[in-house]
Amino acid sequence: MLHYIFLLTLPLVAWSLPSPDLVGPRRRPTRFLVHSRSEARDIDYWNRPRSDSFLSKRSNVHSVDFFTNPPSSLSARAPFALSSPASPLFAPAENKRATAGQWENMSGSGVYHPAVTSWGPNRQDVYYMHRDRKCRHKYYRGGSNPWNPDWDDLGGSLDSAPSCCSRKSGYMHVFCKGTDYQIWHRPYGGGGWGSWEPMGGNGKHYPSSCSWGGRHASVYTSSGDNQLWGTQYDEKSGWGSWQNMGGSLAGAPKAVTWGEGHTGVVVRGTDGQAWVTQMMNGNTWGSWASLGGSLESEPSAVAWNGNMAVAVGGTDGAVWMRTYTNSTGFWGNWMNMGGDVRPGTPPEVVAWGTQMEVYYTGRDGALYRKKANNGQWTASWENMGGSVVTKPSGMAWDNGKVDVYGMSSDGSTRRCY
Repeated sequence: MLHYIFLLTLPLVAWSLPSPDLVGPRRRPTRFLVHSRSEARDIDYWNRPRSDSFLSKRSNVHSVDFFTNPPSSLSARAPFALSSPASPLFAPAENKRATAGQWENMSGSGVYHPAVTSWGPNRQDVYYMHRDRKCRHKYYRGGSNPWNPDWDDLGGSLDSAPSCCSRKSGYMHVFCKGTDYQIWHRPYGGGGWGSWEPMGGNGKHYPSSCSWGGRHASVYTSSGDNQLWGTQYDEKSGWGSWQNMGGSLAGAPKAVTWGEGHTGVVVRGTDGQAWVTQMMNGNTWGSWASLGGSLESEPSAVAWNGNMAVAVGGTDGAVWMRTYTNSTGFWGNWMNMGGDVRPGTPPEVVAWGTQMEVYYTGRDGALYRKKANNGQWTASWENMGGSVVTKPSGMAWDNGKVDVYGMSSDGSTRRCY
């Protein structure tokens, strides 16, 4: 999750892509835009809020005490086989971007991908769902011992990867889907943690959160009937009501912001295509628009100065990108970037200044990267090494540093820096 500080300072860039080299043994089809298919929903269906049980009371809703201190027998079922923990590969460094082969084993025993945010220079915070379904947290603070030595136990009764964002220095928000399917929230501010708070709802996938400024945060999730729901926080008035945003989702949403009052949410539809809706004035959402495509999993996105870039893993195994340019008001064509993406692990895209990077987890467990500077992409994918089985979680922070995180098959969090 990009911290909004960086999004607000990114200049306008027109991104282009030369013909990519194709990675892997099979040829990639050049056609990716899909305008109609038998299972596709029409625009009216997407934009019409429908009857939903999202806010209805359920018999298994947890109390705050249960959520904070769940029974010790409650454990998570790992989505991958566990092996013996690996030793650290490299010592941490403070002033480098993500470097091929430079990995740190941060230990842990997690399920799903980690989440990361930053509130300013020399600070980043990492979260994951432990096998006991509680949330774990580590923070980077610079200096000779940059990381706190142990993972903090934040409690909880999670049933998804967490999502996190920071709205200003010293303030963070962490969200997750609970084992009761509610969305739960825990704030950090004023030097300490608040309590877990039930936000209601009937979530189906892990949530996505973002912030466009010091007073604002928002969170989005897909509901039991596949619609998108969202709610916003204002520092003066607190959390608003959940808003039914319609749609027909087949996975977790991805929310990004490029400045005050502006947010975009990109999703994979039940028809396999990418869909997007955007807020341009702080309170009114535009209609859903189909971006086409044939997605294998949920999308990734990044935003800057009114522009958005969407990166997805196609059903052909390749990485595809499509960019919205604020100066024209139009989306460009899908760009085939090649690659050989591990199924179920969407790529990650990060940007700062005039630079952008795209990462994906390969079938071989290694992380791969392409870089662009002033719109010019590297021709081939760079093998970053590593041993991860989840989607990458990347972040641009501290004026151009990039760190990328993933979960290894042994449940440990791995950091490429």
